Amino acid sequence: MTNCKISEKKFQHPVLAAFAKRFGEAHINLACHAAFPLALTPELLYCLRENFQPDVEWIAVADILLFLCDPVGYQLYELPKEVRKELLVYLIECFGKGRLCESDHNLCDFMVAYIRQQLKSNARADQDLGAAPHWTALAYIRPKQAVRDIAEALKKALAQDNPGEWVRLTSLVESYADIDPLIQSGFQPLLVLARGWDAKIRGQEEVAVAEFNQLGQPGEQIEVGGIRFEIPPAKNEPTFKFEVVTVNAKGKITKRETKQAKYFTEKLGKNVTLEMVAIPGGTFMMGSPETEAERYDDESPQHEVTVPSFFMGKYPVTQAQWRFVAALEQVNRELDPDPSHFKGDNLPVEQISWYEAVEFCDRLSEYTGKHYRLPSEAEWEYACRAGTTTPFHFGETITSDLANYNAEYSYGDSPKGKSRNKTTPVGSFGVSNAFGLYDMHGNVWEWCADHWQDDYKCAPKDGIAWIDESKNENDNQKSRLLRGGSWPDDPRNCRSACRHYDDIPDFRNSRFGFRVVVSAART
Repeated sequence: MTNCKISEKKFQHPVLAAFAKRFGEAHINLACHAAFPLALTPELLYCLRENFQPDVEWIAVADILLFLCDPVGYQLYELPKEVRKELLVYLIECFGKGRLCESDHNLCDFMVAYIRQQLKSNARADQDLGAAPHWTALAYIRPKQAVRDIAEALKKALAQDNPGEWVRLTSLVESYADIDPLIQSGFQPLLVLARGWDAKIRGQEEVAVAEFNQLGQPGEQIEVGGIRFEIPPAKNEPTFKFEVVTVNAKGKITKRETKQAKYFTEKLGKNVTLEMVAIPGGTFMMGSPETEAERYDDESPQHEVTVPSFFMGKYPVTQAQWRFVAALEQVNRELDPDPSHFKGDNLPVEQISWYEAVEFCDRLSEYTGKHYRLPSEAEWEYACRAGTTTPFHFGETITSDLANYNAEYSYGDSPKGKSRNKTTPVGSFGVSNAFGLYDMHGNVWEWCADHWQDDYKCAPKDGIAWIDESKNENDNQKSRLLRGGSWPDDPRNCRSACRHYDDIPDFRNSRFGFRVVVSAART
């Protein structure tokens, strides 16, 4: 017995309305049961008839498949989404929610038993029936497990770089959009993620951005059903490969790895480019542990900081890059196009004051339409460490074969090396950290946006620049931070945690350069 009369029901979808008018209540009652699986075969529809509507004439199976469904494979059919949705509403109205999962005779149990039986003779029965139809049953019986299973399938499709499979799974996910138990179990982010990737694969970049922005910033991690996903950039960023080395306490290379990272390139002029490397967001311990050799007290207390994703210059700003930007229209102050003591297009620009580095960022922002800036101190250390906790991103020590510093001094058990007594071309040592950044130890000190603080007490934990509003830019309390060490510095000052400052942001020195960052949402 049902609680509905077909004569009292008005279907919105024209095909469904025509079907009801032509075939009547018995056909509709079977059709609403056929809406429960995501896909149908003639055999499955016959089984639904035998188990739930045995009094319906057998020809109704053919009528439903031919009149309401679309063929999607060999003996495989699907109801259009809107037709399926309306029939499921009718199913609940007429037979109650118990028909779905709660009664002794329900569709969830039927589908699970049916799939198990089919798998005995066909290991691909779940795929043949339209992408794991048992998920439909789980959506009502164990929705949290269904969310996890679907998330795992989506993650696998992404890992395999299989656009066709992702589009198919997106269609599947869309079919679950109105199942309340799933939505209440955290399914919505999967739906948004699936829509975003579907749009991205189809080249609909603006749609993809709108979907992904609902989840967070590119590069951030989200967790759905216990499965972690990274929010992708709107466009497919190009990648580059680089070599990363690890040394032991004596400076001997014990490991070599080839990694890759995403980046984008700014064209600044003829044969002049600026490469910006994608730095994924994450959490790290900022500062040095008390056990670290030759540490300074101002590197305490060590504290946890969470840094959003951003892009950072692959190298310190070069003299060629500086010369191009210095020729752009002034924003706040004049720039000397050739300030460096050591000359060379591919050498890092030096003798740059903090104010001049900010002016460079302002002019570059005007030129590109992106918000370029100096990194915060937290961003700089996070980017330098690239997941390491050792004094250097190379490991326990550093050698003059890997970086440019005063190698008349050594760190730990490493040997002394070659001191060059000048800057070296950016990237000339051929090895980077695990994020793909070069020259993070030595060559030139790099300006950061922050005011200097004597320690990390009350330091921000979100990666932003620590700006002390009480410090008047017209008095002597306007010291700005530098990081990374430089060519005449001993290795102690080139450690990842080492901090330096200058009392006068207008001061220039052949040790002082900088590199730029831009937020992950670049436009």
